[in-house]
Amino acid sequence: MLWTQIVELLRAVIFAVAHLCNGSLGLAVCIVSIALRLALLPLTLRLARRALAHQRRILELKPQIDRLKKRYESDPVALLNKTSALYEKNGIKMIDPAGMWGGLAQAPIFGALYAALRRGIGAGARFFWIGDLSAPNFALTILVAGVTAGTMLASPSPSPDRRALIMPLLLTAGVTIWFLMSSSALFALASGAGSAVNVLQGFILRSERARSSVEVE
Repeated sequence: MLWTQIVELLRAVIFAVAHLCNGSLGLAVCIVSIALRLALLPLTLRLARRALAHQRRILELKPQIDRLKKRYESDPVALLNKTSALYEKNGIKMIDPAGMWGGLAQAPIFGALYAALRRGIGAGARFFWIGDLSAPNFALTILVAGVTAGTMLASPSPSPDRRALIMPLLLTAGVTIWFLMSSSALFALASGAGSAVNVLQGFILRSERARSSVEVE
């Protein structure tokens, strides 16, 4: 089966990289995860730019949407219809199909990576302070949750009010901790390595925004 072959190929790549890294399975997982994220960076950057542009257009309509919310406060159906009509009038789709399909296109790649990590590898392997890569590690989980939440701070926001990020940031960190505490340290390493590339993506987007602001001035 093709899926099984892809998963086994990824496992073979991880073990090959580990062999080149003096047998360090943890370092190999980090390297392979970063390589996959970097390979997808052109796609994820394009999707992030589209998402930011979409959010900025919606933010421009906020005063009108707020008026609709106040006017149709007691009629949620009418509010939904009026909001949809406002979006359609301004050429805005509530869900960006390109962004949705772009996100779905990445799912099999990372699904295959996590499937490769799930199949009993890492038992008894050490990495820095981690005594067993096949078991959860609390300190690593907290570190990865911090890096994952930090991607939101590194990424540009269409809204100048950074306080709006507090709740999403806490939610992201909480969900990450909940997921990784029931997963192996290898999962955490793969997630952390991927999040580090996401931080890089955020800084790239911030630099692009800064350059565009200078050009406008």
